[in-house]
Amino acid sequence: MANMSYKCLTCGAELFWKADRNAFVCDYCEDSFTLEQLKEAGQTGEVDETKVQKAEELMEGEADVSTDGTVGSDLVKYTCSHCGAEIITDRSTAATICVYCGNAVIMGEQIINDFAPDYVIPFSVEKKKVMEAFKEFSKKPLTPKAFDCEKVVDKLQGVYIPFWLYSGNCDGDVDAECYNEQVSRKGDYKIIKRDFYSVKRHGCADFKFVPVDASSKTEDEAMDSIEPYDFKDFKPFNPAYLSGFLAERYDEDQEKCFPRAQERIENTTLDLIKETCNYDNIEVRKYDKKIKLEETKYAMMPAWLLYTTYKDKKYFFAMNGQTGKFVGSLPIDKGKLVLFSILGGILGSVIGAFIGG
Repeated sequence: MANMSYKCLTCGAELFWKADRNAFVCDYCEDSFTLEQLKEAGQTGEVDETKVQKAEELMEGEADVSTDGTVGSDLVKYTCSHCGAEIITDRSTAATICVYCGNAVIMGEQIINDFAPDYVIPFSVEKKKVMEAFKEFSKKPLTPKAFDCEKVVDKLQGVYIPFWLYSGNCDGDVDAECYNEQVSRKGDYKIIKRDFYSVKRHGCADFKFVPVDASSKTEDEAMDSIEPYDFKDFKPFNPAYLSGFLAERYDEDQEKCFPRAQERIENTTLDLIKETCNYDNIEVRKYDKKIKLEETKYAMMPAWLLYTTYKDKKYFFAMNGQTGKFVGSLPIDKGKLVLFSILGGILGSVIGAFIGG
């Protein structure tokens, strides 16, 4: 690990990225600095490959659980440049926090060469706002009273997730059977008339930065659900933005992730072509498509993640660290569910009787 901590220009203490101030902030003197100011002071954030310390392989039985909670056999250890403590972590971890001294630890070997990202979107949502959103989200009628939000939110982590971004174009040829429908009445009978057409369409759609998360440890469906990210906030990657957060480098390459992007690209192209068909119903008989991939970029996107267990069942929540979009599933109190079902049935009967009367 290269010595990649960032120091306050006023007092020399550790700096961390603070979303609420959109700057690097010192927790001691509370002064804040932009990345440009740090660069001018000689803190460039560039990784010197000759000074990067490689991860040390663990001996068998040396550790089963990392300091950030990772469980698995593919663990390695680094040495904290601040206090000298050994940090046990997953091989794909790019940034973490030393649990002994609170120092931001950035693993230089995980963000150089093939693992160097092109872009990063810094966190815009601070942890306080995430906690408030989670507490509000948890105030559902069927949430158990014993589900203690105060204890759960302490497990919340800000994580930079690796993404592949695909750009190019897609050609599509569609062969469809379509019809327009006319409905009329004759006495008590409804008459439906359909005029059928054989339709052929060709279309080409350009696509830019179609995102697919590149970490096997994150749930693909959850990462899809917290999209979209606004790419106007892209910044050239600098490891300084990772300071104070967890980060993963990709462990699934662009070829492995592309089929997920391909499905989205092909479906979107088909939808755009179908929009040119002004018919009541469109039945696609054949769809030929060809994708031309022009470039693939690697980026780190901000997300707030929370894994928790309630009554031996695991629950996962995620928030887009840029936009604040929140997703997750809550436990359900079975007693409340039965009560609401009974009340719903009674209310339905009363309304039905009232209307019938």
